[in-house]
Amino acid sequence: MPMENSARYWQSAAKRLAQFVNLGWWLESWLTWVVSAGLAGAVAILLVRWMEGVELRWVWAALGAVLATGALVAWGTVRRKFESAEASRIRLEDAMGLKTRLTAAAQGVGPWPEPAEKITWPVRWRWQRPVITVGLVAALLALAAWVPIEARAASKKRTIEKPSAVKEVEQWIDEMRHKDAADEESLKELEKKIAELLERPAENWYEHGSLEAAGNLKEQTSEMLRELSENLADAERAASALRAAGDAFPQEAKEAIGGELANAAQGLRTGGIKPGEQLLKQLQQASNGQGQNGLGNLSKEQLEQLAQMLRDNAKALAEALANSPELKLSQCAGCEGEGDKPGKGGINRGPGTAPLTFKKDETNLDTKKLENLNSQLDLNRIAPGDVMGVQDGKHEVDENAYSGSKQGGTIQNAGDGGAAVWQNSLLPGEREALKRYFK
Repeated sequence: MPMENSARYWQSAAKRLAQFVNLGWWLESWLTWVVSAGLAGAVAILLVRWMEGVELRWVWAALGAVLATGALVAWGTVRRKFESAEASRIRLEDAMGLKTRLTAAAQGVGPWPEPAEKITWPVRWRWQRPVITVGLVAALLALAAWVPIEARAASKKRTIEKPSAVKEVEQWIDEMRHKDAADEESLKELEKKIAELLERPAENWYEHGSLEAAGNLKEQTSEMLRELSENLADAERAASALRAAGDAFPQEAKEAIGGELANAAQGLRTGGIKPGEQLLKQLQQASNGQGQNGLGNLSKEQLEQLAQMLRDNAKALAEALANSPELKLSQCAGCEGEGDKPGKGGINRGPGTAPLTFKKDETNLDTKKLENLNSQLDLNRIAPGDVMGVQDGKHEVDENAYSGSKQGGTIQNAGDGGAAVWQNSLLPGEREALKRYFK
């Protein structure tokens, strides 16, 4: 073999041996970083999965960055331990028994030896240790990412529910706002009162004073809602009566009904809870145009429009508060038709006179109903003064007890003189008490 080929062969073998040795030094230092990063990464993965606040991909990215940084730091740390090609050549000729022939050939003193069929390397590569270490770290990370873990329950601040009276009023406000059954300014005023009530610390909401204030707010609101429904019903009845009244209707009666309509309209405008905005505008325009006592002079078309708006507002209010039957709102359903009971008096109350005609079916007053009385006495429930029973009988007279006539007013025993009227045997304590008061 030419000399140049022999030199290239042995120089390549020396460089290869140097690379093996230097790779071992670097790998030994870097595996320490791998183990440390694997343990820290497993803990970070478990923590992130438990917290549910950070995406897991950022943990993997940070782990890769740590391993890359560790590789650079390990290379810089063990670089001073790296072997040169000359040192590896000496290690190689010592392992193959070449004495100093490779060194001499490199210095040009002697020829390069013939290439060997098989090189006996002075070091062996133990690949099991790094592979097992990296495998264990990878398995640890995979286990941390796969193992089921329950996410941390969000730390909920202890919440105190609002008093039930406040929640009911808030529900009424929401429903009326949704159905447009009340004026927005009135609802905002109610919400302002609720906010003032809830300004206290939540811990004090269920104190006696706070609960009493909430109850008063609910009562006031319910009273204002009943007043609103009554005014709507009265105004709608009056408007419908005026619209249905013909020309032959007495003027005095029309003025009376118009006065009732005006009073109901005034109550709607000045109440604590006012009706819808459109109805308020309609009432204001009617009052401005006809005067306080002149609503009865509206045309039939105006009365029909006003009655319809009143009816719609009353219906919206009833639908909004349908889940609160305890309010007992006034209803005006069917106020234009005939009733089945006498009115409260007046030409616009009820159908008028009471019915005096015969009915097809007689009224059952239960006059023919027979009931049995149980004469047996329950001695466990008998009370003092109850009659135990009644029976017939005669007096039992002892005929031998009569001893003859006597003078009336006489006494059998003579008086004993100055003795006490009566004598009592007293205990010592009682005697001492009497002596203190009666000397």
